[in-house]
Amino acid sequence: MKLEVKNLSFSYGSKPILKDISLEVKEGEFVALMGPNGSGKTTLLRCLTRYLPTESRTILVDMKPLHTLSDREVAKTFAVVPQSSATDFQFTSHDVVMMGRIPHIESRLSGENKHDEEVARRALERTGASGFARRPFSELSGGERQRVIIARALAQEPRALLLDEPTVYLDVSGQFDMMDLIKRLNKEEGITIVAVLHDINLAARYSDRIALLSEGRLEAFGTPEDVLTPEMIQSVYGVEVAVRRDPFSRSVFVMPRRSRVVARRHGTRVHVLCGGGTGGPVMKVLVEHGYAVSAGVVNVLDSDYENAKDLRVPVVAEVPFSQIGEEAHSDNLKLVDESVAVVLSPFPVGPGNFRNLEAARYALDGGKKILVLKPEKCPDIDFVGGRADAFIKNLITSGAVRVLGAEELVSQIPKAGS
Repeated sequence: MKLEVKNLSFSYGSKPILKDISLEVKEGEFVALMGPNGSGKTTLLRCLTRYLPTESRTILVDMKPLHTLSDREVAKTFAVVPQSSATDFQFTSHDVVMMGRIPHIESRLSGENKHDEEVARRALERTGASGFARRPFSELSGGERQRVIIARALAQEPRALLLDEPTVYLDVSGQFDMMDLIKRLNKEEGITIVAVLHDINLAARYSDRIALLSEGRLEAFGTPEDVLTPEMIQSVYGVEVAVRRDPFSRSVFVMPRRSRVVARRHGTRVHVLCGGGTGGPVMKVLVEHGYAVSAGVVNVLDSDYENAKDLRVPVVAEVPFSQIGEEAHSDNLKLVDESVAVVLSPFPVGPGNFRNLEAARYALDGGKKILVLKPEKCPDIDFVGGRADAFIKNLITSGAVRVLGAEELVSQIPKAGS
């Protein structure tokens, strides 16, 4: 399927919302629509579904004007996953998914057949929603509802999914689960994806190309690396950022140099043992929550050294390509002593930085709270023949606390006076 938008403009009354938008979405591509609030992202998505009227030949599907397609043809081409999916009716999840078969039912009198039931069953399986197929949709969690709504969309057997902020009501873990599901449908089944996303780093991680809107105009359209530059983000969002490379996904990762709202520091210091870029997101969240943060030991060329500098976080550094020496190790332990809690990020452990694990043991023996950040989908970090994994397991059995994500991390750290 080839989707073309040519010089599309749209207004609500006398107020222009979209201004001369032109872009092309290729078959099997994942395109993220991004931009500040009010930039026109959702309006553009609604124009693509014909929910909002557009001028003839401004939107083409396989070179056919969208307005010439029948409602049934549109429903077989695009399936929409809206931002909100609340309902007061006591439909089961299976009932909701079967609604996706309506475009394929020849008449109301014929009703659903065995083929429709089989399509719905497969859709529930593909989205991991089979386990609650018979439960009332209104009783499901936000993440479960989203899976059912995507299953309903898949039951339409569409060529493209159009999603409006599919992760908006989900926690961090749920966001990654949902985006993993959407990406899997995109890559394994070849379904074209056009999704409105707010989170820049989710868009960078999962999309093939990003359409960046600002005040109704298309400011940039290209790969995440081409679009998410410090200059473009400064221009569109008004935020000064640093752009780094995620060490695990290899996607670009955007970090604000300064938050628009400066959090009031409450004096509670947290020390982050990190490396390979794994400490950047942790330091950012802690700084935004008002903690005084320090980090170490990292090599000067390590991305976490740059992350610490960008966030103005004190960092213990070692010369490039060197093992942690006595002086750096001593400075690291001093920062541990000055902290109320120590975070162990999931950094790759080799002979050169094994002393960071020893610093965590030192902190635990000294009565400090140790938080081991270890997400469910954590890559292998042990490059010392199993010693690192064994060491971390021993920390946890000795009293360190494992946390799965940044928000859980913050909830475990006391603030001054608490």
